[in-house]
Amino acid sequence: MIRRSLFTLLLVIVATAAAQAQISVRGQILLPNGDVPSNPIRFYLSRDDGNLNEYRFTDSNGRFILERLSGAISHTITVESDGSTYDTTSYSFIPAYVASPRVVLNPLTRKVVTGPPTLSAAAAYKANPEARQLHETAMKEIENEQYETAEKNLRRASELDPRFFDALNDLGVLLMNQKRHAEAETVLRRAHEADAKSVHALLNLGITLNHLKKHAEADELFREALRLQPGLLAARLHRGVALVEMEKFKEAEPELLRAAKSEGPESAGAHLYLGKLYARTGEFEKAIAALETYLQKAPGGPNAAEARSLIERLKRELAARR
Repeated sequence: MIRRSLFTLLLVIVATAAAQAQISVRGQILLPNGDVPSNPIRFYLSRDDGNLNEYRFTDSNGRFILERLSGAISHTITVESDGSTYDTTSYSFIPAYVASPRVVLNPLTRKVVTGPPTLSAAAAYKANPEARQLHETAMKEIENEQYETAEKNLRRASELDPRFFDALNDLGVLLMNQKRHAEAETVLRRAHEADAKSVHALLNLGITLNHLKKHAEADELFREALRLQPGLLAARLHRGVALVEMEKFKEAEPELLRAAKSEGPESAGAHLYLGKLYARTGEFEKAIAALETYLQKAPGGPNAAEARSLIERLKRELAARR
């Protein structure tokens, strides 16, 4: 069976969504009891493909405005624990379906050492100003599909400041998009060293390791990402992929089923790998149903021909059984 790049599939979905109109979203973050906060709340906006990596603030009533979001791509708001009132909280949404997200913070459930909130290394780190400027220039170049110059600027930024997480992470993603996974692994390992708490570093490095067939190590990274952010569906999807490739089907199925139930870009990939899983376990009817769902969600995807071929083979084998 040909095993093509699942990340390529996700990139096609991202590229399709990027061509759509960009959306503005107004929302509000609330305290665990439902009250509005009296001070601004700092939150982290991310996107499952790693293209956004930004910190934002609310106003004094917890209200925020997010501009220029791609409507069909899943976004995640993460609010760091304040160490006294609320725990770290993540909220995922798709702008096309959720116009006004209301993020109710989780009440603090663990004992926390008194003091200021614990931020990740990247959050507290002050990057070299020249490196920051090169990073900002590279992000604009990526938006304009000037990938060669963007790569040069990101490499220069990471040379000027070897601990600059954003430059390392974005360079790693750029290399992943170009299927240069061996190079991406080196860069993303440096990003992980710069910020071991970043779910993006864990997720991106894990995806690259999956491409390099280092599935056991990838699985460890995805499990750590899910420990930090249980609602990260991209980590569940790619962990499911790693487990299927290691033929750990009983562990893989619940991860893929959870991702398949989402409305985000993870759903198509999860159905594809559920189809592969059921084909390998002999559950041909379930495999066909999963693969047909994948084709409905991604009819023009790079894995579509493979899925159609597998469906035809499974139908022939089912007919032979009867």
